[in-house]
Amino acid sequence: MEKYPMIKIKDGKKYFYRFSLNQRIQHIILAVTVVLLVLTGMPLKFHDASWAPYLYALFGGIKYAPVVHKVNGAILMLLFFYHIFYLIYVIRKYHIEPLKKKGELGKWDAVKTVLTQKMVPNLKDALDIRDLMKYLFFLTNKRPDGDEMTWKEKFDYWAPFWGMVIIGFSGLILWNKELFTHIVPGGVLNFLIIAHSDEALLAGLFLFIWHWYNVHFSISVFPMGTVFLTGYLSEELMVEEHYQYYVKIMKKAGLEHEILPPHGAHEHEAHEGGASS
Repeated sequence: MEKYPMIKIKDGKKYFYRFSLNQRIQHIILAVTVVLLVLTGMPLKFHDASWAPYLYALFGGIKYAPVVHKVNGAILMLLFFYHIFYLIYVIRKYHIEPLKKKGELGKWDAVKTVLTQKMVPNLKDALDIRDLMKYLFFLTNKRPDGDEMTWKEKFDYWAPFWGMVIIGFSGLILWNKELFTHIVPGGVLNFLIIAHSDEALLAGLFLFIWHWYNVHFSISVFPMGTVFLTGYLSEELMVEEHYQYYVKIMKKAGLEHEILPPHGAHEHEAHEGGASS
């Protein structure tokens, strides 16, 4: 894996490493292909809508839009399988192999290693959701302090997995329906069309509402989050979203004396100090 400094300082501000170049490229391919699939697929699902013909025409209409859709679908499927092998490679090389070399790889250690990966949901995620609900309903004035990966990021990450199973494999069958109707009854295609288009609609709504709001449109990052391009997150956002991890990194770098209070408390204190003076 690429080696990056955990903390970069630019124009006097700290930025914290989050994603490698490989991961960022994967994300960009995912984003581009999904957006193009939505734009070329939704006009078919809502073919009777007034906007559908105009949107479809932007991609070449009935002659070229299906080609755009299928090509991007194929790229997305290849990316999905690449990511699976990427995960296996990273976990094996950087987590399992070191244990094996040290002679510390027991019977269940490989399973434990997989289950304790940073993107695997755990008890802290459940507790953070509970604490967030308490905060939102004014039962406490303390927000949960996120670790390296928050429950929202894990939800964002795992959502495409079950979506790919439904959308990807149904799309593959619909693409080759002449072949598959020799194997399955033709009526199955009707169910696959519904599953494919409805799941795609759900995925599009999830992407454009939930995901884009959290990473681009929320007050703290508007008009656009840049971590997917640079791989680094600003100190302000680290404090807001990943405070536990932020503290660990700062202590590891020997910057204990520069650790900020959680969730903008330093700004609140500065405001109160200015008002009292």
